[in-house]
Amino acid sequence: MLYLSSSAIQKKRISDVLQICADCGIHNIEFSGGTEYYETLVDDLLQWKKRKNMNYVCHAYFPPPKHDFVINLASCNDEIYQRSLQHYMNCIDLLVKLNCSVLSLHAGFLVEVGIGQIGREITAEIIYDRSKAVDRFCSAYQKISKKAEENHIKVYLENNVLNVGNFQRFHHNNYFLMTDYDSIKEMKQELEFDLLLDLGHLYVSCHTLKLNYIEEVRSLKQYVKWLHLSENNGIIDEHRILTQESPIFQAFMELLDLEVNVTLEVKDSIENVKKNYEWIDQIINDKKNNKDDS
Repeated sequence: MLYLSSSAIQKKRISDVLQICADCGIHNIEFSGGTEYYETLVDDLLQWKKRKNMNYVCHAYFPPPKHDFVINLASCNDEIYQRSLQHYMNCIDLLVKLNCSVLSLHAGFLVEVGIGQIGREITAEIIYDRSKAVDRFCSAYQKISKKAEENHIKVYLENNVLNVGNFQRFHHNNYFLMTDYDSIKEMKQELEFDLLLDLGHLYVSCHTLKLNYIEEVRSLKQYVKWLHLSENNGIIDEHRILTQESPIFQAFMELLDLEVNVTLEVKDSIENVKKNYEWIDQIINDKKNNKDDS
């Protein structure tokens, strides 16, 4: 099944995002960042679900907090760590109200990331002890996963993106958890989780670390349970419209036989987002129909 990230529609109120999606005939929505908190948010989500038969899943920075901060379950700053943990606990409470059964989380960072720096240059001077940060991350993930399981919610964990600017900024040290096959496999040895593979994130990370992108995709295929799709130049995570000629599209086609859920996570005009969504949806449906015929 194909979902559209709510971040594709750049509006401040999630109700406005859902209105545009419904007008475009898109009913599978993955909640993500980009919108703001308001008092009637939960009521709006319930009404849209009932009125337009919306199908929701939830990713990372949703529901939007009253006061912005960067979620980091690996943080060694107690305030950030507790706020991050509580955010996901609150998220599960919301998903129960919405009868929504999917939550995906971001892998953690070993640096203190400022608001507005996700996917961009990180200027923080605070670097955490890796062992302590990984322990905190695993502990937080297990707490979230336990509560999610108790409420029949499936949890996925997404790979991070390491761009060349941040890699150089930190003197070629990788302070991001789960950026490539080796670091994802390393986390698998610490923690049992289902991988949400963001193919755009991986493309940037492979360019930064000078890894073969398609080989990394093939190595990770055994772990993939969900996909995020968007286009970029390999330098930064741009969330552009996916194109047929791109390595990211080719990687997607290699993974199509997995028949996992997919989220389109692009930013462009509403018309172009709709066209891109319909194109990817057709590819997924054609693959499914061809398998059924055989």
